[in-house]
Amino acid sequence: MNYVKELKAFKDWLLLNDLDTSAIALWYTLMSINNMAGWKERFNAPNSTVEKLTGLSKQGLVNARKNLIDNDLIVYEKGKKNKAPAYQMKSLVNSVDPSGYQSIYQSEYPSGYQSNDESLTIPKQKRDGYEEVEDEEKTRAEDPYVIYQENFGVMRPMITESISDWCSSFSAEIVVAAMKRGIKQNARSFAYIESILRDWSQQGIKTINDIKAYEKQTSQPSKTIPFPKQKDQRLETLQRMREKGE
Repeated sequence: MNYVKELKAFKDWLLLNDLDTSAIALWYTLMSINNMAGWKERFNAPNSTVEKLTGLSKQGLVNARKNLIDNDLIVYEKGKKNKAPAYQMKSLVNSVDPSGYQSIYQSEYPSGYQSNDESLTIPKQKRDGYEEVEDEEKTRAEDPYVIYQENFGVMRPMITESISDWCSSFSAEIVVAAMKRGIKQNARSFAYIESILRDWSQQGIKTINDIKAYEKQTSQPSKTIPFPKQKDQRLETLQRMREKGE
């Protein structure tokens, strides 16, 4: 399995299918566990571990797992004595019909619409060899879900939903920028990431250039006016007494 391609395919699948946030969190968690296991065709994962990583209750795990099974996203084998349950992830790469997107977005573009942007056409030869690897690495580096799992931890249902909401409010690029700032400042909590995003929202930030301009503005030292020094009252009194004595 190709981790990046599967993540992209799963998000494409979600555009055409309904899946609750608990099942989404479970899918991401199982993918993460399989990644750590070295991408085995079948891997074992104790219920207690999966519940801890997803934040799901025992019944919540049962329901989410059934949802994934019903949608043909995983194969599940119940655990036996001294043996944890076994899972098999069903690949979604090449299984999502691209024509399905046309029914979603056809209202946004007139019939027969064609883009004049030649950059959208990628020659086939550029998809081979090293350039394909570079493209996958770039995609991985720009995916907020991948970045969160690799730097913050396994996504729980609420975090998965929050990331999706922030990506809708801003863009995946902006959310990734907030995560990278948290990583740079060694503040690896989603609460901190959300505080950054809320601040940017209040500042009306919409693009990466807006972020750069805002950071440049806030990093400049403020010009302070020196506070006037107060005169020593005792010295003034002595000075007046001397003047009167003269």
